[in-house]
Amino acid sequence: MASLSRLKPGEKGRIQVTVDAAGKRGPIVKTVQVYSNDPKLPVVSLQVSMQVRDSVHLKKGASAGIFDEACRSCHVDQGRGKTGFELFRADCFMCHNAGTSAQNITQMSKRPESFLRRVIRDGVANSTMPGFSQANGGPLTEAEIDSLVKSIRNP
Repeated sequence: MASLSRLKPGEKGRIQVTVDAAGKRGPIVKTVQVYSNDPKLPVVSLQVSMQVRDSVHLKKGASAGIFDEACRSCHVDQGRGKTGFELFRADCFMCHNAGTSAQNITQMSKRPESFLRRVIRDGVANSTMPGFSQANGGPLTEAEIDSLVKSIRNP
C-alpha cells in the first residue's frame, strides 16, 4: 500500500510490504509489482530481500551462545561420545546442510585440512561459526576435531 493513494509525477512515497515468512528461513527474495498510469512504464518490479531467522533463534545473540545451557541440547549434546561423520551429523549438519548460509560438507571437503582444523578449533570472525575447541570454550577435544576434519575431507 502506498503512503498516498495518488502521487503526482516526480513525487515520492513509501510502499509497505508484508511477507509471510512462516516456514521459511535464511535468505529469501520477493518481487513486488507497482502499477501506475505512466504510459512508458506502467509496471515497475521491485525486489525485496531479507534474512529470515526462525523463532527459536530470533532472540539469541552471538553464536558463542550455542554452548550455553539453553542451546546445548541441540548444538552440543547430540554429538557427545561421537566422532567423525556421526559427530558431524549430530552437531554440525543443522548449520552445514545444503541451502543454509554455512558451507555444506561437499564445499568444505575441498578446503585444506589445516584450514578446516583452524576453523573448527577457533571459529570464523564476524560469522555464526564459533570456535568449538575446549580451549575456546567449546566441547571438542583435539581428537574429536581431527575426526571431524578427516570425515569432512573424505565424505
